[in-house]
Amino acid sequence: MYLLAKRPVVFPKSSASLSPTPPKIGVFKTNIGKRQEANRVCNQLKTDGLVTRATVDLSDCDHILRTVSNKNNLLEIILAVQCMGFFIEELPD
Repeated sequence: MYLLAKRPVVFPKSSASLSPTPPKIGVFKTNIGKRQEANRVCNQLKTDGLVTRATVDLSDCDHILRTVSNKNNLLEIILAVQCMGFFIEELPD
């Protein structure tokens, strides 16, 4: 007669808990028109911890601000840019 040792049952983790949350991307139309203004806005958004990355495309007619964040804070980004004195509007997907 053989005795089998009981092993603990280990359930695999769900795939949702293994993958990191995807970054939140924001795309906004602005009236930021100068490189110095763009640098100030992007640096302030990063300093405030609202974004991990921000760029302004001054060659585009809409002066597109693109942001990358780890949290869903698009409204906070909009309010921060407005407080700096600029127009900002989220563009639809």
